[in-house]
Amino acid sequence: MHPASSSSSAAHPPDGDRPNAKAPTPPGPAMGYPANAAPNPGNASSAYYAAAPPPVANGNGTAAFGVAYPYPAPPPHHHHHHPPPPPPYHHYHNHHNPYQAAPPPPPTCLRRLLALVVAAFLLLGAGTFIVWLLLRPRAPAFSLSALTLSRVAYSPANSSLSAAFDASLLADNPNSKLTISYSSLVAYVDLAPSSPIAVTSLAPFAQGPRNTTTLAFRLDVDGTYVGPDEAAALKSGNGGTMEVQVRLAAIAVFDRGGWRTRRRAMRVLCDGVPVTFRGKNATDAKFDGPARRCQVVL
Repeated sequence: MHPASSSSSAAHPPDGDRPNAKAPTPPGPAMGYPANAAPNPGNASSAYYAAAPPPVANGNGTAAFGVAYPYPAPPPHHHHHHPPPPPPYHHYHNHHNPYQAAPPPPPTCLRRLLALVVAAFLLLGAGTFIVWLLLRPRAPAFSLSALTLSRVAYSPANSSLSAAFDASLLADNPNSKLTISYSSLVAYVDLAPSSPIAVTSLAPFAQGPRNTTTLAFRLDVDGTYVGPDEAAALKSGNGGTMEVQVRLAAIAVFDRGGWRTRRRAMRVLCDGVPVTFRGKNATDAKFDGPARRCQVVL
């Protein structure tokens, strides 16, 4: 029995039971470095840090304040960075050599000459457009007023035709301020639109404003071949009606004092004109009816 031991224990109770006992000092903030990894044989510094011992704690078992201690390092992150795409050609071409000199500008005299030429063309076009608005050129009008056939002779053996065509055209100038001049006039007649059987040249003439001119001409046909379809009325000998095409080609120019238009090709088409024979075995035929309007292509 040890009474001294019991009394000693009662006289000195544990620290937790003492009324004025102080709480233990909390550990300091965590400060340190990653845990030592396996040393790299080829790197002396890594071998040194790998061999360095961890810091020693203070006497009461806690880490000393301000002293580093090892902690596990986070695993390394592997980021795969793809190389950027190459720049486009124009970027390389424009920025590869920033000190490349720009091409020299054209000479001042050349630029002024080009500006004058462009301005002249613009003024000329504007003036022509204004004159056209004021004068307003209109195409002439043509109509067939008379057409007769005389001395008609047809040979069935070789399908040839001999005859005289007398035609009369009325040319009307509808412009009140412009004169129309005609040149290089050629008149022709045929029994089919694609096969002329007689051609003749006509004298040039001019028409004043609001003028109507009669243009009369004769075309002679002498032993010219005609197709079987076109000569159907001639073969029968019993008369009947046959269609004739009368056409005119010319060069027309509109004139007003010193202002003139360019030379323009003109065609007058009087197609499908009916001519009627006067009886059996008749040698003449005639277009009966009022003036027939012709198509003008200008």
